Amino acid sequence: MIFNNEKNRLHAFLPVVVFFLFTLLSPVFAQVQKDVNGSEGMAATAHPLATRAAIEMMAKGGNAVDAAVAAAFAIGVVEPDGSGLGGGGGMVISFAGQNKNIFINYYQCASENVDKISFDFDKDKKSAKSILVPGTVAGLVTALEKFGTLPLATVMQPAISYARNGFAVDETLSKIVLDNSEVLQKYPATSAIFLPEGFPVGQGDTLRQPLLAETLEQIALHGSRGFYEGPIAEQMVKEVTENGGMITLNDLKNYHAVVSEPLIGTFRGYKILTSPPPLSGASVIEALNILSLGNLNEWGHFSTSEKSLHFLAETFKRVSADRGAFLGDPFYGNIPVKGITSKAFAKDRYATIDFGQVNPPENKQVKSGNASKYNTDSAPSQKAAKYEQAQPDTEVREDNDDQDDEIMPSSRSWKSDKFDSWGKKKQKHSAAPTPVVTPADTTDKVDDKDRMESQLYYKMSDEQYAVLAEASGEGGHTTHLSIADKAGNMVALTQTLGNFFGSGLSSAGVLFNNGLVNFSAVSEKNRIQPGKRPRSSISPTIILDKDDRPFIALGSPGAGRIIPTVTQIILNLLEYKMSITDANNAPRMYSQKFDEKLYLEGRVPVEVRDALVKKGHQIQVYDDFDLYFGGAQIVEYDAQTGKFYGSADKRRGGSAGGGD
Repeated sequence: MIFNNEKNRLHAFLPVVVFFLFTLLSPVFAQVQKDVNGSEGMAATAHPLATRAAIEMMAKGGNAVDAAVAAAFAIGVVEPDGSGLGGGGGMVISFAGQNKNIFINYYQCASENVDKISFDFDKDKKSAKSILVPGTVAGLVTALEKFGTLPLATVMQPAISYARNGFAVDETLSKIVLDNSEVLQKYPATSAIFLPEGFPVGQGDTLRQPLLAETLEQIALHGSRGFYEGPIAEQMVKEVTENGGMITLNDLKNYHAVVSEPLIGTFRGYKILTSPPPLSGASVIEALNILSLGNLNEWGHFSTSEKSLHFLAETFKRVSADRGAFLGDPFYGNIPVKGITSKAFAKDRYATIDFGQVNPPENKQVKSGNASKYNTDSAPSQKAAKYEQAQPDTEVREDNDDQDDEIMPSSRSWKSDKFDSWGKKKQKHSAAPTPVVTPADTTDKVDDKDRMESQLYYKMSDEQYAVLAEASGEGGHTTHLSIADKAGNMVALTQTLGNFFGSGLSSAGVLFNNGLVNFSAVSEKNRIQPGKRPRSSISPTIILDKDDRPFIALGSPGAGRIIPTVTQIILNLLEYKMSITDANNAPRMYSQKFDEKLYLEGRVPVEVRDALVKKGHQIQVYDDFDLYFGGAQIVEYDAQTGKFYGSADKRRGGSAGGGD
């Protein structure tokens, strides 16, 4: 009898033992989460209050654009470190059943008088001098006026309420404020918001932003003019210039969001809609084109297969080199977009990959390819003829229709006391020379074949290379949101201030970006010029199913990691057939030309890391789920079942939610 009881106890306990052993032996996908699902639409953002704002708009009968604009205004209030009225971004919109796809570029741009100031990367990257003309208000209002259905005042109400009445500071924001308190205390108006009485706001505190609420109310009443013209504009110009920056009233009045069509690529029979230059969707398409030439499914997932992971690492180095050589603002020179995104160019790049070893042995020796050879159209960018310059306050609604953005630091460690808890350096190199950006002639005189940015970096000394590897600024301090409405329309939207809290300067409650650091001191394609938008790695993306219906919307913050992160998620979804949550949770990696290391999340097995070291990779391991690798937000619509699914990246927090 005792024996039988013991046997029964063993049988009862056995499932627990098996589960425990499975967890220990399966570190890669040990933490299981389920997709959030609904039948009336879906929103995934980096903050629950922004998700709530999107759901509220859809409950009022709004479409995906209404919901995205509401969430984008709201996220700038409740996640003020990552985006806001003083920044910029871009969004992809896809309308179900209409074969209508739109891209809106509202990235920040240089002042008309930018050549009247000097800019030292080391001294000025977190100052008023780093501020570019903000585009968020123009972009969001343009999107709503042209493609939304609800009044602006309705869509902005959640953001106004969060700013006026306040919201509870969460652990993430309190930590970021603490880590950036030195920057926040530099300007009294900013310090008053985030360091009341000299102390950082803490978790559970109520953060109210009454000046921002007043500015939001003026926009709700007067549209873009309430921001780009009148008393608020005058105040912003005055305070930016008094602190050494350069923005004029003409800059604000003349700013416009650019409405065009997205770039279109294909992968495994699905269409990929993403951001055209100077944003970096072309690099996502290039990476997918190269990776499609391998047998990734046969080799195994890149988190458990050294061959697949080596392939990804070598691919992203080449994509990084090509991005540095070719991408820039298409209104300031010809960009060979068709060449970069062509399958033939991908074959050339694939042919340079050595599966036995890192080749060349140093990442900085990776040279760009000859994309111009495959560029069949010399126009500034794909679909350039259809670009519109949408003025800030268009009257007609057409109902028919992350400092490391450019180059990542050469070494990082979450464990070192030289870094704060977000991987940001607390100490700087003192021996290396500091590059200075000086405005150049506005005529693009350099041909891609004669001189490429990748070759310029190759000629630099190690000290110069190290400094430029730290010299710029759009980090994990960006935000992404993905929306699908009940009709199946989708929006993928990414926006940023640059670094955490941008420049640190605020006026009229508006924190300003530090986007000037995203220009390059050496790149002909990305050198600073009046009115020019800098290159940015943000890559909001929508995948169409095989019947050309909006299927999945995704994107991520993370500076240079955005391109590999978005690409890896697409691989997880379309190559490895994962659910959106499994695709989001899967281990991530990062490599590029301008950094000698291959960065991995800690769940990549030791034996895989060892095999990569033997191939010549320098490995740096982060935590199992690390914010360094972004914070992706994903929504999916299953046209067969009518169900919507959402996934918010656990690395960043946030939430996904929908209606039933």
